[in-house]
This record gives sequence, structure tokens and C-alpha cells, in this order.
Amino acid sequence: MSNFENYKRLSKLLAFNYKGVELSHVTACQIWAAANGEKVFSMRGLFNFFLKYNVSSLKLPAENGFLSTFMESWRKDHHDLYLSVVDRLTVHPEVNELINMRKKPSIRMVNIYKVLTSILKHLKSSELSLWEKFYWAANYTLLCNTIDSLNKMDFSKVHKYLCMCHVLGLENLFTQYFRNKGITTYSLQEGIYLVYKKNIVLGSIAYELFATDHLLCWGQYTKDEYSAYGIEPSRVNVAGYPKCNEIKSLKKNNSFRKCLVMLAGPIFGDVNMKLIQMLNAKRNEFNFTLKSHPVNYDEMEDYARTNNFNIVPKSKTVSDCLVSEEFDFCIAVNTTTYYESWMAGVPCVRYHDDRFDNFYGFDDLFSNEEQFKTMINGYRVCPKTEDEVKEMLKYSIGFGLDNYDKVINEDLQ
Repeated sequence: MSNFENYKRLSKLLAFNYKGVELSHVTACQIWAAANGEKVFSMRGLFNFFLKYNVSSLKLPAENGFLSTFMESWRKDHHDLYLSVVDRLTVHPEVNELINMRKKPSIRMVNIYKVLTSILKHLKSSELSLWEKFYWAANYTLLCNTIDSLNKMDFSKVHKYLCMCHVLGLENLFTQYFRNKGITTYSLQEGIYLVYKKNIVLGSIAYELFATDHLLCWGQYTKDEYSAYGIEPSRVNVAGYPKCNEIKSLKKNNSFRKCLVMLAGPIFGDVNMKLIQMLNAKRNEFNFTLKSHPVNYDEMEDYARTNNFNIVPKSKTVSDCLVSEEFDFCIAVNTTTYYESWMAGVPCVRYHDDRFDNFYGFDDLFSNEEQFKTMINGYRVCPKTEDEVKEMLKYSIGFGLDNYDKVINEDLQ
């Protein structure tokens, strides 16, 4: 059974709708992890039976009816992206950066009994241990208590809700909750969105659990992908790439010696290692520096130290690396920093592995040393033009477009 099939099976077992909110969607990332062998159970998690999130700390709008949240404390790049959109809106939302939202006591025996009996019934024949079943029941009780707290609040002045990512955690809960109350919901795109057809990964929840009224996507590419999947085109609005609307000129007489290797997340750890091992044989010709995904940075740092590779510090973003003009070109492994590289005037090629889908870009895929050598020599002789780069970026990520204010605020003016 594939990772995705495991996830779908467990998600179905854990389906639990509370007052219009599907809780298995709120916990989708945890379910994915559990379904694919990661340990999510903890004894401490059992305290969630008696807790709720402190949603009363939400700052509600006084006049314009526009509420917004950001909740991912560990992703500086997502935070920068979120603020770049919020700051450009002419009608500003009431912004809530609910980083590490605190929990508070809430003992509701009705919720504990209702959730616990339902979970134990659903999971009776599953392979999960009794303690794991209690763990999921505790998580769901926490969410039920939180929904009850939301129901005690006055959202009559809220007409629109904007979040960073409508398929993750509490922002998914808020999106479902507000949409049920007739409040129009919006979500930003934090990475390239495509429909996976091969090795379906966690990113598939972006379309599997599509919950928002309007996704403010980067480019036409994502709209075309989602429309082909069956999501109503009217719910996918092309808004443009929010972090940059200019590109730097490509370096002339590029030697293609200094390379930034932009690695994928931990789910593609074996793919990362295959590439690095291949590049190891080319270190007499190129100077490689690794840029790890933040989730598996510690592991990659250990590898780099042991094998004498340069590695970018965890605190430094890809944008920080590219703005320094330190690198001649980049290699991307299934990461949207591919586009950032081209915008920064740094050519980028992509390592291809048959196990994952490749998103839209130039014909620049390589799988072995010979293909890599041919690709780089081709760019040395015939580099891409600025017009070619702009055309590729416009379709893929909406380069040059800025429709956020138009889409979000059209009926708030």
C-alpha cells in the first residue's frame, strides 16, 4: 500500500465532523505522519482532553470586517511572504500572528465522552494501540473545545478571512468554521501547487482538502492544474508572485563554477543523497554549497561536516544566498526555489528522479553526470535570454502580476 493510500485509509477511519468542521482535515499532517510510520503519539498529548486553544486572544476587526491570521512560527520564508501580501492591501485586515497559540484549561465531559466513544468505535479493528486511539481522541477533544469557544465569540463584523495556508492545522479549522458562517475565505499560496500523479506526497492535501472560497495562487500554471483536477476555476484566482516583481540580468560570461544545491524536504531524503553522491565526483570542476530544507537541516549539516561539503546556515534563506551574487548557478531538487534562482539572475537546472512529478519550467532536467555536463555546457554556450526567463516565470508563478488587492478587496472598498 502506498503512502497516499495509507493516509486515505487512516483519514477515513479518523473522520469526525463536529458542528460542521471535519476534524480529520484539521489534523491532516499528523494523520499523514502516522500513516507513514512516524511517531506522533506522546503521553503529554493526553492532556488535550482537558484543553482548548485560546481563540479569545483573536483581535477582531472594528470597522472593515477583514480578519487575517498567520500561524507557522518556524517558516521565516512563509512569514515574509504573508507580510508582503498584507502590507500591499489598501484595506488592511486585522492581522493576527498567532505564533504558538497558547492552550488553556477546558473540561467538557460531554466532548470527552462523545469523541472518545466515536474514535474507539471507528478504530476498533485498526492496528493502532489503545494509547494511540486515546491520543487521537484527545487531539479531537481539544479541537471540539476550541470550536465551542469560537461559537461564544461575536464574528458579526467579520466579512472576510485571509490565512497563509487553508489546509494546515488551525487555519484549516478557521477556514472551515468561517465558511460555514457565510464569511468569505481567502488563502495564500506558499509554494508551487501542482497535482501529483506519481509518488503522491504530503503536498497533495493542498487540492485533496481544498477548503477555501478563494485560493490566491501565483500563476496560471496552478490554476490550470487545479481546474483539470476538478476544482472550480472561480475559486482559484491568479494573483501573482508576491515576493518579487523584478528580475536581475543574467551574469555575462558566466563560468558556471560556484553552485548552490537547493535540496528537497525530508520525504525526498534519498533523492537528495543520490544527487549529492553524483556531484561528489564533480567537485574538482565545481564548488558546491548545500542549501538544506529547514526540516532536515541537522541531518544535512552532519553529512556536510563529515564529507567536507559547504552548507548554508539554517538561519539564512535562499533569497539571502542569491542576493549576495556569490553563486554562478543553482541545482534544484523538487523545490520552488528554482524560480527564485531565475528571478535573481542565477541560472538553475533541476535534478530529475522518476519517482516524483516535475513542475513547469525550462527543458533543464538531468538524472546523471553526462546529462548534467551537457546541460551546463549548453548554458555556457547559449544562455537563456531575459525575455525567455520572463515568459517562463509569468506562466509558472505569475511574475509581473499583482492582483491581491483587486481580488481580496473588490467589495470592501
